[in-house]
Amino acid sequence: MGKTMFLNHLRHCFKVTVWNRTLFKCEELVEHCASIGETPVAVVKKCKYTIAMLSDPFAALSVVFKKDGVLEKICEGKGYIDMSTVDADNSSKISMIALKSETRGNCKKCGQFLEAPVSGSKKPAEDGQLVILAAEEKISQEVYYYKHLKFFTVTIGCLWRVSHHPI
Repeated sequence: MGKTMFLNHLRHCFKVTVWNRTLFKCEELVEHCASIGETPVAVVKKCKYTIAMLSDPFAALSVVFKKDGVLEKICEGKGYIDMSTVDADNSSKISMIALKSETRGNCKKCGQFLEAPVSGSKKPAEDGQLVILAAEEKISQEVYYYKHLKFFTVTIGCLWRVSHHPI
């Protein structure tokens, strides 16, 4: 789904830098003028916002915490958007541990984190019609409207419970 989403970004003239654990999966995006980040940290260095679309909680944690991960360069003025569907505990770990204020080297760590799992399939992704749930630390239980989109935001970790326990 990530590839389809970012092809849409490229078609609409957004600059996109991509990284994948399996590098050849980036080829089609590069053919459409995306640039390559050799590691997650390289993507964070180049981009104001880094969007992750990962397959499972282990991958989501690895991209943030392992060597050359997001944690190494996330700082004030940078945002990390996790569009993976991970459980509440792991999403909270990423938010609470990786993106809180602390000093490492020259960079004060206080990047922004948005938990934003995607609901949909290939066709809605191609059409730009995915449903994206959003949660971030500073906004709780507020509704926002932007053009034809409706956003309902909740605190981090709640989205997993919502998606796994429908009303």
